[in-house]
Amino acid sequence: MKNLILIFFAIGALALFNACEKVIDVDLKEADPLIVIEGNISDEFVAHKVTVSRTKAFTENNQVDAVMDAQVSVKDLTLNKLYLFSATNRFGEYKSELFKGAPGHNYELSVKVGNQTYTAQSAMPEKVFLDSLSITAISFFGEERKYVKVNYQDMPNIANQYRYVLYVNNEKVKGYFLDFDRFNDGKYVNSTLFSGDPELKTGDEVKLEFQCVDMNVYRYFFAISQIGGNGGPPTTPANPTSNFNNGALGYFSAYTKEEKSAIIP
Repeated sequence: MKNLILIFFAIGALALFNACEKVIDVDLKEADPLIVIEGNISDEFVAHKVTVSRTKAFTENNQVDAVMDAQVSVKDLTLNKLYLFSATNRFGEYKSELFKGAPGHNYELSVKVGNQTYTAQSAMPEKVFLDSLSITAISFFGEERKYVKVNYQDMPNIANQYRYVLYVNNEKVKGYFLDFDRFNDGKYVNSTLFSGDPELKTGDEVKLEFQCVDMNVYRYFFAISQIGGNGGPPTTPANPTSNFNNGALGYFSAYTKEEKSAIIP
């Protein structure tokens, strides 16, 4: 069984302390806004999406502001080909024309905001094919619950990292599942996704998006799991290491993708 990491995003809390018969005034300095970028391209022939936003002060209601005037492009470094992205009418969203990423190619995402340019690179891994989904029932303390099992043949003699995105009745399950082949290189894999919310019921439709991601992307989401205390000892809250330069938050992932669905019996 491979290591499965259910990733949940931790939400920080600011504690307020009162001294006896005395009010302590604390000078809370606001951090400078930071650019947040989430970029994804896959091996599907689609319009790929990048979102660009800016963090706001903790004293404001919304956590981020949309950035609608960025210049966004992705370059296939292997073919020396450039793909331009255009702003849509949605929150900080930019989309490309239709194109298909290629396994084994290196890609660079460039986002220019004002006078600053942020770049990140991602290598699209070789594709591992998803064989099937199955449903398993497991009893905990006398209560039986159903879970999705992911079945596939790992590619031998190469490091493979996986990200699973699970949907139940077309609703995305919060958090993330990650997997890697450190102990299962080249083996047939049956990975159980232990997700308790929502609880799977007979007749539910489940869909899995099966992604092969590069190591930097895997580490990014693994860091989120550590911050949240899931999948390992909790660490001091901090922003996960981004593959962007110049202080931008977020990630850029070039990945292969497959989807399969199943009905809970």
